Amino acid sequence: MAVWSRPRVIDELRRLDREGSSTGWADLMESGHGDLAAAAAAYAGGLAKARAEAGVERPAPRLPVPRWNRATILATIQARARKRQTLASSKAPQRFVAAARWHFGSWEAALAAAGVDAQKVRLRRAAYTEPEIIALVRRLAGEGKVVRAATLKPLVKLDAVRRLFGSVAAAIRAAGSEVSAAHGNQKWSRERLIEELRSRAKRGEVTLTPGLHRAVRLYFGSAAAARDAAGIPAVLRAAWTKASLIEELQRRARRGDSGRTLGTACTRLFGSVAAARRAAGVPSTQRTKGMAAWGKPQLLAELRRRVQNRLQLSRGLREGLRQQFGSLAAARAQMGLPAGQRARGGAAAGVRAGAANAPSRASWSHGQIVEKLQAWSAGGGPLPDPLRAACEQHFGSVAAACAAANVPWRAARWTPERIRRALGEPSFDVANPVFVAACIEHFGSVTAARAAATRGQRQRTWSKAMVIAELRARARRGLKGVGRLLREPAVRLFGSTEAALHAAAVQWSPEPRTRRASSQDATAGSQRTAK
Repeated sequence: MAVWSRPRVIDELRRLDREGSSTGWADLMESGHGDLAAAAAAYAGGLAKARAEAGVERPAPRLPVPRWNRATILATIQARARKRQTLASSKAPQRFVAAARWHFGSWEAALAAAGVDAQKVRLRRAAYTEPEIIALVRRLAGEGKVVRAATLKPLVKLDAVRRLFGSVAAAIRAAGSEVSAAHGNQKWSRERLIEELRSRAKRGEVTLTPGLHRAVRLYFGSAAAARDAAGIPAVLRAAWTKASLIEELQRRARRGDSGRTLGTACTRLFGSVAAARRAAGVPSTQRTKGMAAWGKPQLLAELRRRVQNRLQLSRGLREGLRQQFGSLAAARAQMGLPAGQRARGGAAAGVRAGAANAPSRASWSHGQIVEKLQAWSAGGGPLPDPLRAACEQHFGSVAAACAAANVPWRAARWTPERIRRALGEPSFDVANPVFVAACIEHFGSVTAARAAATRGQRQRTWSKAMVIAELRARARRGLKGVGRLLREPAVRLFGSTEAALHAAAVQWSPEPRTRRASSQDATAGSQRTAK
């Protein structure tokens, strides 16, 4: 048989199409052309691509299985009964049996509706009797077989034997046979192993079974020593040579095998697998290039999709972005994401679907912000986060930016749910006076709002900047000291509550420390020292 190649795959598909044979995968496997399907996958990138290159139309899908109804089920049962075909539920076509159970509730009900006695078509035999089992044991003994549970199990249910006689040994004695004292497992010896190796060598079987190999190592130390004791030449696989490797590659190519398991030998003798296949005259297999071969629009679309879904960037996508844009930072810049911003969850966050070609908000000018605000006012909807951040960066607030753009500012009302979401964002400014007023209105204080936002979630990790911002917010509300929730992070991060208030530039006056507060500070200090 000739070696498979891309042109041969195309010619074979065209030949089958001219003969009227189906070129579908399932039809090829059923008709004995599985090697053609494997060669199409190895040399043409798949059966569909091979058919397209050969100009062969995709075969029509197989006709669906006809749907059963009560009339056709009854007619089929009666026809099988007339032809004396089996009607046992385990032997009849299973799709037919399942349809009968669906329409009639059970297979027995379907047989009864068709006028067939369900008891007569059962394959269940009558209960075993003692004479039957005794006769079976005597027959096995007459054939020279050792009667034990292992030899009886394929012929009779051992539970029935034990139910009638109490044990298998009692049944053997009742039949007049002797119970074998040897264990059922085969017992090896040096003589038996030598005899088995010689008999296998005469049959041309050079390999050993796992059990035989364990016995050989137990009695002789190794398979080579056992073969030497039996007078059998040792089985040594010759090292690959260029000639033998070329012959093996050609042999595997004839049956549609890519020969990827020979990679080490190919690299050692020829330098690479491709060079070895060229020396053997075997075409190289076609590999899918993946995302690394995509163009810029496809790469940006995939990057945008992963950014929106917070998915990790794959190796092929990163490689393709570097090839097309020079670096991942340049690709992020094309999508409007600053190069220094890290992606959360493995993908860039904070980028919207329409920002693929938008400049970074850091490079927006006052005129661009005004134009975007006017477009937002005309279209309606919520204010995008990048535009909000640009307004606060260039104008100080969204209201000032809207006034400069002559656009009415529709400030969204702070709701408890919106407050919780805002507190969950690390970059949100909790010192905003409007936000503080909303927290007091709905929760009583910013601290209570923060507690409500973190309730049922993971404990928030405090930083020095967060403690300072919260202390300043408390001072603006006229609250003194650090409060109950801020005491532990203030002592842990600044050493004491006084140092935290000093870092926040908050005016404070020393108050007489209670015994409870002193013990809490001492406990926190001891924990910090232990850490």
